[in-house]
Amino acid sequence: MQNKVRAGSAARVTPETPMVFEWQDRQIAVFNIEGRFCALDNLCPHKEAPLVDGKPVFEAGQMWVSCPWHRFLFDPATGRCDRSGFDTRAYPVTIEAGELYVWVC
Repeated sequence: MQNKVRAGSAARVTPETPMVFEWQDRQIAVFNIEGRFCALDNLCPHKEAPLVDGKPVFEAGQMWVSCPWHRFLFDPATGRCDRSGFDTRAYPVTIEAGELYVWVC
């Protein structure tokens, strides 16, 4: 079952300034990539680097979130990693009345 969790104001998340919020025992990073909001588990599954400190990059014909420590690339829509065995969790994001909601399970 998915839970609709309020993450904060959409205006707070810019392409230059992603944000992290906590839900239960998870840290979730929310990004604004070219006007599209997406959310990933904040800790890279490789060495637990904070993905919120990563940068969006365009590579291999698509946008990715780059891990700040070892440059693993994550698809912001699916959580798929460019390296086998390191996928992370991605969450749907909606905006209602200027507020971001992340759908977590």
